[in-house]
Amino acid sequence: MTDLEYIFHPKSIAVVGASPNPFSPASFMFLNPLIQFGYEGAIYPIHPKASEISGLKVYHSILDVPGPVDHVTCAIRADLTAQLMRECVAKGVKLIQLYTAGFSETGQEKGIRMEKEITEIARKGNVRVIGPNCLGMYCPESKITYAPFFPKESGSVGFLCQSGGNTGDIIELGNIRGVRFSKVVSFGNACDLNESDFIEHFTHDPKTKIIVSYIEGTKDGRRFAGALREATRVKPVIILKGGVTEEGNKMAASHTGSLAGNYVIWDSLFRQSRVIQAHDMDEVAELASLFQHLKPPKGRKIGLVGSGGGYSVLITDSCRKEQLIIHPLPEEVRKRLRMILPVEADPGTAVGNPVDVSYSGTNPDIFSATLQTVVNYDELDFVLIYINVILVKQLDFLAEIKKNSDKPMAVVLGGTNSRETKDYAFSLQEKFAQVGLPVFQSFDRATRAINKFMRYYEG
Repeated sequence: MTDLEYIFHPKSIAVVGASPNPFSPASFMFLNPLIQFGYEGAIYPIHPKASEISGLKVYHSILDVPGPVDHVTCAIRADLTAQLMRECVAKGVKLIQLYTAGFSETGQEKGIRMEKEITEIARKGNVRVIGPNCLGMYCPESKITYAPFFPKESGSVGFLCQSGGNTGDIIELGNIRGVRFSKVVSFGNACDLNESDFIEHFTHDPKTKIIVSYIEGTKDGRRFAGALREATRVKPVIILKGGVTEEGNKMAASHTGSLAGNYVIWDSLFRQSRVIQAHDMDEVAELASLFQHLKPPKGRKIGLVGSGGGYSVLITDSCRKEQLIIHPLPEEVRKRLRMILPVEADPGTAVGNPVDVSYSGTNPDIFSATLQTVVNYDELDFVLIYINVILVKQLDFLAEIKKNSDKPMAVVLGGTNSRETKDYAFSLQEKFAQVGLPVFQSFDRATRAINKFMRYYEG
């Protein structure tokens, strides 16, 4: 295994193709985000004619930069990259990230030939390459990003992604759920550094506790399978596979030049390797949220607390479909619940499992005391709270209970179809994320993710 830690901590970055036009790709996605994010190393804009860009001195060539250049971001035409690669070799550049597209992903002989040429130059010159056709790295610790609005806080999730657009979307989907990343790599065509390199690196990276990936294909199936088996022995690995249909497979080939292969084979590999499979990008973020925020559950016994008889029926069905055990509450717990809930005044309440607070749940004190009683019951391994935000607008007590308990728990928020309730639900999700309380938008999404979470720890 090659140690790749150095590529995430460059002391200097050159942006080739930077332009006085702030909306050019090189300036908009690479140069200006580095400045706005507070990157502390040297930044060198490279442009053949300009003298200053974004307040920085411009150099006409990599070779004109007076000091060492660790990292180069390339956003120039594909036919100009071979010469740039030769200059990087001469300069002693450690890594080049190629945003530039138009290589093997086109399926055309010219693009394939150009990619082969730059790869050979780089390998002979000891320059590592990310890409082509990618967005490169986001590393909060090093203050490297291609979007200034990404979180500046480091986290425990390492993310490797074959797609640039999907990289940004999953970072954002994770962000609203409180998921924070150690390192993120969009690696595109992977002419040099590929999915196996990054899986192996994240496996041994002490700052990465959870590995997440969007992948379309692999350069070396045997090596990738070995890397997955090693990784899943020590960390959760969550993968969203693109190109699972014949049509999607063809799109993968035109997107990153990947041969996605037969999904039956991929599915078998994932099952044998104990990979946690996600089936859409929201599920990637949901699973990452569970693994980042919650301690491993001891078993499958789940307690359900919420408001609404119909909700209780539906969430029971969802739990049964996902093999979650709805553990009956003993009489002493039910007795305490009867003392909290106005059972006679509100006949809609139920003190079994699920516990239905009915309309009485609009009183935050009643809902809080009910939930605390269920959470305190030691036999339960997980507590899932379902609540309609139209009925209950004071839910701060959920965050307080979570802060004071190690028991894994999550929330399903219903009644979020209007603009007002959507905005409120979004603010709640951010608030709950701060205390490590995962939030789901439906019963089925919640129970499916919880099942996969539990299954990983069952071995």
